[in-house]
Amino acid sequence: MPSVDIVLPELGRYDATANHTLLIRDLLIADGVDVRIVVERQTTREEAVTLLADWDADADLVILQHAIGSEAANEVVKRRLPMVVNYHNVTPTEFVEAWDPQLVSGLRWGRAQLHQLAPLAIRGVADSDYNAAEMRAARFDDVAVVPVLWQLPEQGQRASDPIDDGGMVLFVGRLAPNKCPHDLISALALLLEVRPAATLVLVGSAASPRYHSSLLSLADRLGIANRVHFTGSVSEVELIDWYSRADVFCCASEHEGFCVPIVEAMHHGVPVVAYGAAAVPETVQDAGILLGDKSPATLASAIDTVLSSPQVARTLRSAGHRRALDFRLEITQNLMRQALDDLLGARS
Repeated sequence: MPSVDIVLPELGRYDATANHTLLIRDLLIADGVDVRIVVERQTTREEAVTLLADWDADADLVILQHAIGSEAANEVVKRRLPMVVNYHNVTPTEFVEAWDPQLVSGLRWGRAQLHQLAPLAIRGVADSDYNAAEMRAARFDDVAVVPVLWQLPEQGQRASDPIDDGGMVLFVGRLAPNKCPHDLISALALLLEVRPAATLVLVGSAASPRYHSSLLSLADRLGIANRVHFTGSVSEVELIDWYSRADVFCCASEHEGFCVPIVEAMHHGVPVVAYGAAAVPETVQDAGILLGDKSPATLASAIDTVLSSPQVARTLRSAGHRRALDFRLEITQNLMRQALDDLLGARS
Protein backbone atom coordinates (compact mmCIF):
# COMPACT_ATOMS: atom_id res chain seq x y z
CA MET A 1 0.00 0.00 0.00
CA PRO A 2 1.48 3.39 -0.97
CA SER A 3 1.83 5.95 1.79
CA VAL A 4 1.53 9.74 1.82
CA ASP A 5 2.32 12.30 4.50
CA ILE A 6 0.51 15.64 4.15
CA VAL A 7 2.59 18.29 5.92
CA LEU A 8 1.47 21.76 7.01
CA PRO A 9 2.06 24.18 9.90
CA GLU A 10 -1.26 23.53 11.62
CA LEU A 11 -4.72 22.15 11.05
CA GLY A 12 -6.69 25.26 11.93
CA ARG A 13 -10.39 25.37 12.63
CA TYR A 14 -12.56 27.07 9.96
CA ASP A 15 -9.50 27.25 7.70
CA ALA A 16 -9.75 26.59 3.95
CA THR A 17 -6.27 25.03 3.71
CA ALA A 18 -7.00 22.72 6.64
CA ASN A 19 -10.32 21.63 5.11
CA HIS A 20 -8.57 21.13 1.76
CA THR A 21 -5.98 18.94 3.50
CA LEU A 22 -8.64 16.77 5.13
CA LEU A 23 -10.43 16.28 1.82
CA ILE A 24 -7.17 15.20 0.15
CA ARG A 25 -6.69 12.75 3.01
CA ASP A 26 -10.19 11.35 2.52
CA LEU A 27 -9.62 11.01 -1.23
CA LEU A 28 -6.34 9.15 -0.82
CA ILE A 29 -7.67 6.83 1.88
CA ALA A 30 -10.64 5.95 -0.36
CA ASP A 31 -8.12 5.12 -3.09
CA GLY A 32 -6.24 2.72 -0.82
CA VAL A 33 -3.41 5.00 0.30
CA ASP A 34 -2.07 5.10 3.85
CA VAL A 35 -2.19 8.77 4.90
CA ARG A 36 -0.84 10.76 7.83
CA ILE A 37 -1.25 14.47 8.50
CA VAL A 38 1.90 16.04 9.95
CA VAL A 39 1.71 19.41 11.73
CA GLU A 40 4.13 21.67 13.57
CA ARG A 41 1.72 22.36 16.39
CA GLN A 42 -1.43 20.81 17.75
CA THR A 43 -4.73 22.68 17.56
CA THR A 44 -8.15 22.16 19.07
CA ARG A 45 -9.34 20.45 15.90
CA GLU A 46 -10.19 16.84 16.66
CA GLU A 47 -8.27 15.06 13.92
CA ALA A 48 -5.52 12.45 14.16
CA VAL A 49 -2.19 14.14 13.46
CA THR A 50 1.51 13.46 13.87
CA LEU A 51 3.62 16.27 15.30
CA LEU A 52 6.57 17.39 13.19
CA ALA A 53 8.91 16.73 16.13
CA ASP A 54 7.85 13.04 16.07
CA TRP A 55 7.82 12.62 12.30
CA ASP A 56 9.79 9.67 10.91
CA ALA A 57 9.40 10.85 7.28
CA ASP A 58 9.23 7.38 5.77
CA ALA A 59 6.23 7.83 3.45
CA ASP A 60 6.44 7.21 -0.28
CA LEU A 61 5.36 10.77 -1.00
CA VAL A 62 5.04 14.03 0.91
CA ILE A 63 2.45 16.68 0.05
CA LEU A 64 3.49 20.03 1.51
CA GLN A 65 0.78 22.66 1.95
CA HIS A 66 2.58 25.98 1.45
CA ALA A 67 1.22 29.46 2.16
CA ILE A 68 3.75 30.99 4.58
CA GLY A 69 7.25 30.31 5.85
CA SER A 70 7.27 27.31 8.14
CA GLU A 71 9.46 24.80 9.94
CA ALA A 72 7.39 22.18 8.16
CA ALA A 73 8.71 23.35 4.78
CA ASN A 74 12.22 23.63 6.24
CA GLU A 75 12.09 20.03 7.40
CA VAL A 76 10.93 18.80 4.01
CA VAL A 77 13.75 20.74 2.32
CA LYS A 78 16.39 19.41 4.73
CA ARG A 79 15.29 15.79 4.32
CA ARG A 80 15.20 15.95 0.50
CA LEU A 81 11.97 13.96 0.45
CA PRO A 82 10.00 13.04 -2.68
CA MET A 83 7.33 15.70 -2.59
CA VAL A 84 4.51 17.59 -4.17
CA VAL A 85 4.18 21.25 -3.19
CA ASN A 86 0.55 22.36 -2.98
CA TYR A 87 0.80 26.15 -3.24
CA HIS A 88 -1.89 28.47 -1.92
CA ASN A 89 0.10 31.68 -2.47
CA VAL A 90 2.05 33.84 -0.03
CA THR A 91 0.73 37.33 0.68
CA PRO A 92 3.18 39.98 -0.62
CA THR A 93 4.85 41.77 2.28
CA GLU A 94 3.92 45.26 1.10
CA PHE A 95 0.34 44.65 2.21
CA VAL A 96 1.26 44.01 5.84
CA GLU A 97 4.48 45.92 6.54
CA ALA A 98 2.68 48.89 8.09
CA TRP A 99 0.34 46.75 10.17
CA ASP A 100 2.10 43.59 11.31
CA PRO A 101 5.92 43.76 11.09
CA GLN A 102 6.20 40.40 12.86
CA LEU A 103 4.30 38.68 10.04
CA VAL A 104 6.59 40.15 7.38
CA SER A 105 9.45 37.78 8.23
CA GLY A 106 7.16 34.76 7.86
CA LEU A 107 5.97 35.94 4.47
CA ARG A 108 9.50 36.62 3.23
CA TRP A 109 10.52 33.22 4.50
CA GLY A 110 7.61 31.65 2.64
CA ARG A 111 8.67 33.29 -0.64
CA ALA A 112 12.27 32.17 -0.13
CA GLN A 113 11.15 28.62 0.68
CA LEU A 114 9.09 28.47 -2.51
CA HIS A 115 12.33 28.92 -4.49
CA GLN A 116 14.12 26.36 -2.31
CA LEU A 117 11.35 23.83 -2.83
CA ALA A 118 11.21 24.19 -6.62
CA PRO A 119 14.25 22.06 -7.58
CA LEU A 120 13.32 19.40 -5.03
CA ALA A 121 9.66 18.94 -5.94
CA ILE A 122 8.46 16.20 -8.24
CA ARG A 123 5.44 18.36 -9.04
CA GLY A 124 3.71 21.53 -8.00
CA VAL A 125 -0.04 21.77 -7.50
CA ALA A 126 -1.58 25.25 -7.60
CA ASP A 127 -5.09 26.39 -6.68
CA SER A 128 -5.32 28.63 -9.75
CA ASP A 129 -3.50 29.63 -12.91
CA TYR A 130 -2.44 32.74 -11.00
CA ASN A 131 -0.69 30.60 -8.39
CA ALA A 132 0.69 28.31 -11.08
CA ALA A 133 2.36 31.27 -12.77
CA GLU A 134 4.12 32.11 -9.50
CA MET A 135 5.30 28.52 -9.17
CA ARG A 136 6.70 28.52 -12.68
CA ALA A 137 8.41 31.84 -12.01
CA ALA A 138 10.03 30.14 -9.00
CA ARG A 139 11.31 27.41 -11.39
CA PHE A 140 8.89 24.58 -10.72
CA ASP A 141 9.08 22.45 -13.87
CA ASP A 142 5.82 20.50 -13.58
CA VAL A 143 2.74 22.32 -12.27
CA ALA A 144 -0.86 21.08 -12.22
CA VAL A 145 -3.80 23.37 -11.47
CA VAL A 146 -6.31 21.95 -8.99
CA PRO A 147 -8.82 24.29 -7.32
CA VAL A 148 -9.14 24.22 -3.56
CA LEU A 149 -10.99 21.07 -2.51
CA TRP A 150 -14.20 22.24 -0.92
CA GLN A 151 -17.30 20.43 0.28
CA LEU A 152 -20.47 22.19 -0.83
CA PRO A 153 -22.14 23.12 2.46
CA GLU A 154 -25.84 22.85 3.12
CA GLN A 155 -27.67 25.78 1.61
CA GLY A 156 -29.48 27.93 4.15
CA GLN A 157 -33.01 29.16 3.68
CA ARG A 158 -33.18 32.83 2.77
CA ALA A 159 -33.64 34.61 6.08
CA SER A 160 -37.08 35.90 6.94
CA ASP A 161 -35.59 38.37 9.42
CA PRO A 162 -32.99 40.41 7.53
CA ILE A 163 -30.98 42.97 9.49
CA ASP A 164 -33.16 45.69 7.93
CA ASP A 165 -34.67 46.56 4.57
CA GLY A 166 -31.78 48.67 3.28
CA GLY A 167 -29.73 45.84 1.87
CA MET A 168 -27.03 43.80 3.58
CA VAL A 169 -23.55 43.76 2.04
CA LEU A 170 -21.43 40.81 3.15
CA PHE A 171 -17.71 40.13 3.17
CA VAL A 172 -16.22 36.88 4.47
CA GLY A 173 -12.53 36.40 5.13
CA ARG A 174 -9.71 37.41 7.42
CA LEU A 175 -9.82 41.13 8.08
CA ALA A 176 -6.40 41.66 6.54
CA PRO A 177 -4.91 44.64 4.68
CA ASN A 178 -4.59 42.73 1.38
CA LYS A 179 -8.31 41.88 1.52
CA CYS A 180 -9.14 45.58 1.85
CA PRO A 181 -12.25 45.66 4.03
CA HIS A 182 -11.36 49.33 4.56
CA ASP A 183 -12.45 49.92 0.95
CA LEU A 184 -15.81 48.32 1.71
CA ILE A 185 -16.31 50.62 4.69
CA SER A 186 -15.53 53.66 2.52
CA ALA A 187 -17.93 52.39 -0.14
CA LEU A 188 -20.67 51.90 2.45
CA ALA A 189 -20.42 55.57 3.42
CA LEU A 190 -21.40 56.50 -0.15
CA LEU A 191 -24.00 53.76 -0.44
CA LEU A 192 -25.72 55.10 2.67
CA GLU A 193 -26.34 58.38 0.86
CA VAL A 194 -28.83 56.58 -1.39
CA ARG A 195 -29.67 53.66 0.93
CA PRO A 196 -29.69 55.01 4.49
CA ALA A 197 -30.53 51.61 5.99
CA ALA A 198 -27.80 49.62 4.21
CA THR A 199 -25.51 47.51 6.37
CA LEU A 200 -22.02 46.05 5.91
CA VAL A 201 -21.24 42.78 7.70
CA LEU A 202 -17.59 41.73 7.96
CA VAL A 203 -17.30 38.05 8.88
CA GLY A 204 -13.86 36.88 9.92
CA SER A 205 -11.13 37.22 12.47
CA ALA A 206 -8.78 40.20 12.58
CA ALA A 207 -5.39 39.62 10.98
CA SER A 208 -3.77 42.12 13.34
CA PRO A 209 -5.04 44.23 16.25
CA ARG A 210 -3.60 47.40 14.73
CA TYR A 211 -5.35 46.93 11.41
CA HIS A 212 -8.61 46.00 13.11
CA SER A 213 -8.42 49.18 15.17
CA SER A 214 -7.95 51.17 11.98
CA LEU A 215 -11.16 49.68 10.56
CA LEU A 216 -13.10 50.64 13.67
CA SER A 217 -11.62 54.13 13.54
CA LEU A 218 -12.48 54.52 9.85
CA ALA A 219 -16.12 53.56 10.41
CA ASP A 220 -16.30 55.95 13.35
CA ARG A 221 -14.62 58.78 11.45
CA LEU A 222 -17.08 58.38 8.57
CA GLY A 223 -19.98 58.41 11.02
CA ILE A 224 -21.18 54.94 10.02
CA ALA A 225 -20.01 52.78 12.93
CA ASN A 226 -23.60 51.74 13.63
CA ARG A 227 -23.94 50.41 10.05
CA VAL A 228 -20.78 48.21 10.09
CA HIS A 229 -21.02 44.90 11.93
CA PHE A 230 -17.87 42.93 12.86
CA THR A 231 -18.73 39.32 13.71
CA GLY A 232 -15.27 37.94 14.42
CA SER A 233 -14.68 34.26 13.70
CA VAL A 234 -17.91 32.29 13.33
CA SER A 235 -18.95 28.64 13.22
CA GLU A 236 -19.96 26.95 9.99
CA VAL A 237 -23.62 27.10 11.03
CA GLU A 238 -23.34 30.82 11.74
CA LEU A 239 -21.57 31.39 8.42
CA ILE A 240 -24.38 29.72 6.50
CA ASP A 241 -26.82 31.98 8.33
CA TRP A 242 -24.92 35.10 7.29
CA TYR A 243 -24.91 33.98 3.67
CA SER A 244 -28.66 33.36 3.89
CA ARG A 245 -29.21 36.94 5.05
CA ALA A 246 -26.93 38.69 2.57
CA ASP A 247 -28.19 40.64 -0.44
CA VAL A 248 -24.78 41.02 -2.09
CA PHE A 249 -21.28 39.71 -1.45
CA CYS A 250 -18.53 42.24 -2.11
CA CYS A 251 -14.80 41.56 -2.31
CA ALA A 252 -12.32 44.42 -2.77
CA SER A 253 -9.25 42.26 -2.17
CA GLU A 254 -6.02 43.07 -3.97
CA HIS A 255 -4.41 39.68 -3.43
CA GLU A 256 -6.13 36.28 -3.56
CA GLY A 257 -4.73 32.96 -4.67
CA PHE A 258 -8.25 31.58 -5.15
CA CYS A 259 -10.87 33.05 -2.73
CA VAL A 260 -13.12 30.31 -1.40
CA PRO A 261 -15.70 32.76 0.06
CA ILE A 262 -16.57 33.94 -3.45
CA VAL A 263 -17.51 30.37 -4.38
CA GLU A 264 -19.37 29.96 -1.09
CA ALA A 265 -21.38 33.10 -1.81
CA MET A 266 -22.27 31.85 -5.28
CA HIS A 267 -23.29 28.48 -3.88
CA HIS A 268 -25.58 30.18 -1.36
CA GLY A 269 -27.22 32.32 -4.03
CA VAL A 270 -25.62 35.63 -3.07
CA PRO A 271 -24.80 37.94 -6.02
CA VAL A 272 -21.07 38.69 -6.20
CA VAL A 273 -19.39 42.05 -6.81
CA ALA A 274 -15.59 41.84 -6.84
CA TYR A 275 -12.51 43.81 -7.74
CA GLY A 276 -10.73 41.97 -10.54
CA ALA A 277 -7.29 41.49 -8.97
CA ALA A 278 -4.97 38.48 -8.70
CA ALA A 279 -6.89 35.17 -9.00
CA VAL A 280 -10.33 36.73 -8.47
CA PRO A 281 -11.27 37.07 -12.19
CA GLU A 282 -10.30 33.43 -12.70
CA THR A 283 -12.54 32.31 -9.84
CA VAL A 284 -15.49 34.56 -10.72
CA GLN A 285 -15.33 34.36 -14.53
CA ASP A 286 -18.67 35.66 -15.85
CA ALA A 287 -20.65 34.78 -12.71
CA GLY A 288 -20.34 38.13 -10.95
CA ILE A 289 -19.74 41.82 -11.49
CA LEU A 290 -15.98 42.26 -11.91
CA LEU A 291 -14.67 45.79 -11.42
CA GLY A 292 -11.64 47.35 -13.05
CA ASP A 293 -11.22 49.81 -10.21
CA LYS A 294 -12.42 49.88 -6.64
CA SER A 295 -12.88 53.48 -5.74
CA PRO A 296 -15.60 53.93 -3.12
CA ALA A 297 -17.87 55.40 -5.81
CA THR A 298 -17.34 52.43 -8.14
CA LEU A 299 -17.94 49.87 -5.41
CA ALA A 300 -21.01 51.68 -4.09
CA SER A 301 -22.47 52.02 -7.58
CA ALA A 302 -22.01 48.32 -8.38
CA ILE A 303 -23.54 47.27 -5.06
CA ASP A 304 -26.48 49.61 -5.59
CA THR A 305 -27.01 48.17 -9.08
CA VAL A 306 -27.51 44.73 -7.56
CA LEU A 307 -29.72 46.01 -4.75
CA SER A 308 -31.83 48.14 -7.10
CA SER A 309 -32.44 45.59 -9.84
CA PRO A 310 -34.14 42.28 -9.04
CA GLN A 311 -33.35 41.16 -12.59
CA VAL A 312 -29.62 41.80 -12.17
CA ALA A 313 -29.67 40.01 -8.83
CA ARG A 314 -31.50 37.00 -10.31
CA THR A 315 -29.09 36.82 -13.24
CA LEU A 316 -26.08 36.89 -10.92
CA ARG A 317 -27.59 34.27 -8.60
CA SER A 318 -28.21 31.94 -11.52
CA ALA A 319 -24.73 32.46 -12.96
CA GLY A 320 -23.20 32.03 -9.52
CA HIS A 321 -24.99 28.74 -8.91
CA ARG A 322 -23.66 27.41 -12.22
CA ARG A 323 -20.12 28.58 -11.49
CA ALA A 324 -20.13 27.06 -7.99
CA LEU A 325 -20.96 23.69 -9.52
CA ASP A 326 -17.61 23.82 -11.35
CA PHE A 327 -16.00 23.36 -7.92
CA ARG A 328 -18.04 20.33 -6.82
CA LEU A 329 -15.94 18.01 -4.71
CA GLU A 330 -16.15 15.12 -7.17
CA ILE A 331 -14.65 17.39 -9.85
CA THR A 332 -11.83 18.82 -7.76
CA GLN A 333 -10.99 15.48 -6.14
CA ASN A 334 -10.73 13.90 -9.57
CA LEU A 335 -8.35 16.68 -10.65
CA MET A 336 -6.26 16.05 -7.54
CA ARG A 337 -6.30 12.33 -8.23
CA GLN A 338 -5.01 12.98 -11.75
CA ALA A 339 -2.24 15.19 -10.33
CA LEU A 340 -1.06 12.50 -7.90
CA ASP A 341 -1.86 9.10 -9.41
CA ASP A 342 1.33 8.63 -11.43
CA LEU A 343 3.47 9.51 -8.38
CA LEU A 344 2.04 7.14 -5.82
CA GLY A 345 3.67 4.00 -7.19
CA ALA A 346 7.11 5.53 -7.53
CA ARG A 347 8.57 4.02 -4.33
CA SER A 348 5.96 1.48 -3.30
